[in-house]
Amino acid sequence: MDGAINMSRHEEEQRQAAVTEAAMASIRRKDMAQMAGGYALMAGMSGFGDASNGRGLFPAIVHGAKLFCIAFAFLVPNYLVWSLLLN
Repeated sequence: MDGAINMSRHEEEQRQAAVTEAAMASIRRKDMAQMAGGYALMAGMSGFGDASNGRGLFPAIVHGAKLFCIAFAFLVPNYLVWSLLLN
């Protein structure tokens, strides 16, 4: 009887080791995917920065978007004050 208990205990330890290893592999895969996403984002931003300099259509669009954001940041607060406080 004691041999059967030891055998089942040994089998349970092996099963737990397999479950633990599978869980750790899943965590490693998730971490690697997260790091890969970060690297891809940085590569994309680096490419965007290089492409937005110089001459051509894309740099002109980027420059227009910058001017629009600046104008939006200056005009919207003034409009909100005008429409909410002065009416």
